[in-house]
Amino acid sequence: MERPFDTGAPAAVEAAVALVPLLVVLGGALHLRAQHVRYGPMSGMPGQLTLLALYAGAGLAAYAVWPLPTHTDGLCVRTADPAAPPVTGHGPLELVLAAAVLLPVGLLARYRFRRGLWTTLAIGTALALAAAAVRATGLLGVYPCAYAETSWLLVALGVLGTLLGWLIARFALGTGPGRLARGWPGAVPDRGIPALVRRLLGTVVDLGLWWFGTAAALALARLWTGWEPAPDTADAVLPAVAVAGAVLVPLLRLDRATPGGAALRLGLADARSSRPAARWRVLVRALLLPVPVALALVFAPIWLAPVLVVLHSSTAVVRDDRAGLADLVTGVRVTTRATLTGELPTRLVLHREPAPEPALADT
Repeated sequence: MERPFDTGAPAAVEAAVALVPLLVVLGGALHLRAQHVRYGPMSGMPGQLTLLALYAGAGLAAYAVWPLPTHTDGLCVRTADPAAPPVTGHGPLELVLAAAVLLPVGLLARYRFRRGLWTTLAIGTALALAAAAVRATGLLGVYPCAYAETSWLLVALGVLGTLLGWLIARFALGTGPGRLARGWPGAVPDRGIPALVRRLLGTVVDLGLWWFGTAAALALARLWTGWEPAPDTADAVLPAVAVAGAVLVPLLRLDRATPGGAALRLGLADARSSRPAARWRVLVRALLLPVPVALALVFAPIWLAPVLVVLHSSTAVVRDDRAGLADLVTGVRVTTRATLTGELPTRLVLHREPAPEPALADT
């Protein structure tokens, strides 16, 4: 993994390379948090569609900026050189990709969010035009020239892909005998043991916020102030940010969650109760798992961090309570925030007995 600070790149390009994935991670975290606040845990087909919406958004963002160059050397040679061969058009793979990247938008608009045809086409057209604008302007002018080809044909194919997704949801995924269940979730209390996929997503959010957040902060400082840091600045800043996110933030929160865990509405509880874990246990757990993983990503060979994660997860995949090795050592368990606080999903329908009618006064 490359270090998130490259003094050889222009400051604006360096900031863009860090900010684009950071915005994707932030958007995904907000999407997952809203899902869990409104409906509780992701489960069944509605949960899979929620994840599909997350993947579709990330895929569309990647399509709009791909390939995101980390430098500008030789980037504009073809456009600046009159002797360069002209562009012959889009290849078959690029044409298929332009339609496929927006197909989930139409499918989700109909099946998950229950939008009509014209509203869906308007959304698909706006997204296709936005992606084309980003590609045609070199990431809205950040790069000196457009590094990815686009055309009205790709925009039209994106709209066509949106229409195809809506039609698939309308005629192939509609509710009825032999068809899939409804696509929108029903709210349920979030009180069970969180699934490993949910915990993994929280870890991915933590990693993305830490890595790209640090890179973005350093790049923006260089862009706005003209500061030229020493080559080992990132290696010093990354561990400090990791300690802040993995140690200080959980100690200050009621649910003892990291930023990624808070986005997935997770927390840490004592192994023998549903109370928040003691702070000293949270501190020891952080020193056993997230801090060593962060240090391994910065200073050690790239394979060491996955080895540490696998070692921790070796017990979680076989135990009913999904306790990892660090959890067993420190006496804590990963749980949901609702288990610790008693919160209910905001879309949960609560049944209340009707109040008795007042008795008629004796006459």
